[in-house]
Amino acid sequence: MIQELNGCIDRNSFALASRYAGLKRIFTITGFDNVLNTCWQNELDKYRKQYSVGGELRSIVGMHVYGMNSVDELHEALSSNEGLRYSCLFPNGPPSRSQMSRDINSMDLEFVISVFHQLKQDAQRLGVYKETGYSEVMQKIDTLSNYLLVALDASLVVLNKGLFPFLKTGYYTPTGKQEYGLHIHVGHCINADSTTALRITDANIHETNEFERLVTQTIQTCKTTKLILVIDKGYYDHVRFQRLYDAKIFFVTPRKKYSLKKAILYLDEDRETIIDGKRIVDGYITINEMTARLRWIRVYEDDKKPFEILTNITSLPSEIIVALYGERWPIELVFKDVKQNFGLQQPIGRTMTALVFHIYAVFITYLLLQIFRHILGGRYTGMSMLIFRRSILYSDDLEMILRKPP
Repeated sequence: MIQELNGCIDRNSFALASRYAGLKRIFTITGFDNVLNTCWQNELDKYRKQYSVGGELRSIVGMHVYGMNSVDELHEALSSNEGLRYSCLFPNGPPSRSQMSRDINSMDLEFVISVFHQLKQDAQRLGVYKETGYSEVMQKIDTLSNYLLVALDASLVVLNKGLFPFLKTGYYTPTGKQEYGLHIHVGHCINADSTTALRITDANIHETNEFERLVTQTIQTCKTTKLILVIDKGYYDHVRFQRLYDAKIFFVTPRKKYSLKKAILYLDEDRETIIDGKRIVDGYITINEMTARLRWIRVYEDDKKPFEILTNITSLPSEIIVALYGERWPIELVFKDVKQNFGLQQPIGRTMTALVFHIYAVFITYLLLQIFRHILGGRYTGMSMLIFRRSILYSDDLEMILRKPP
């Protein structure tokens, strides 16, 4: 196919076509094609002979890889670019724009969700989650070096109620107001910069209702309980913390104010240290609805109220525990990236099915690129996803890799 594109008259057109054709190479290298065939072999030609649902999912993933902003832009690219049609398996041309819209609005979500989970299994098999180059703190820890650091957090995708009247409202931290949208709950392996879990709920569903599902997905994905969970305060729940303690899963989470009610304090065991001008008080507490003692670390800076952390890790210094909680910020960058650069706030459909499909397609793309980055290795290891995605678009070295025949 690449050789056939040499017949293009315009060099820029050839470069664009060859990059788009390289998408097929990404699908092959990462095993994405095999995942599609495994998850829904009997349904790939469900709608008509000229194209398939598999081709449409490929094209939506390609849209996110190459930074297209809408289905209209994607359809135009499919219509005019032979390289993109080749990668997405549309040899006789793409479906019409209206047909694409109908398919997206009625997409089979079981298929898409299965693709996402199968892709996670492939990532685990390839050793993606065992990488350590994305967390400086975990690289310095010897006693827990075989543990995975996973952040659990949620973010509200704010959407227009006029376009999506069926949406519920939820509290949106940046504005401090109730906004219409959907909650995305994510488990993200910090040491490997890779997704371990995803749940999507109405905006009015509290985060704690998804806590067990996120933890279960993460364990199933990573195939280990040797985890250090950095938990956002939205998932704060004493009963669930006791379950983690009983399962010998480590966690780090900020303490909520109400947890001192009926708590047992062990103030005579407090130890104080000064680290980088901050006073750190390290002690223990037994909070309501828990039988286990937790470490209670308080960080005092200037005259501000202390920042308080609860954890069941007893083998690490208090300053390392504080640093571990600080490692949760990459998941915030993930939320920012998928909203701004993967078009989550520019939905590709007008139904709840289309919204959920779009979110899963974004995270399928994100995980696909994480696997691709891991397979390439070398100088791409440790590279942020934003820079890596730009490399796919503009790096001559990567273009040469993608132009190699399968």
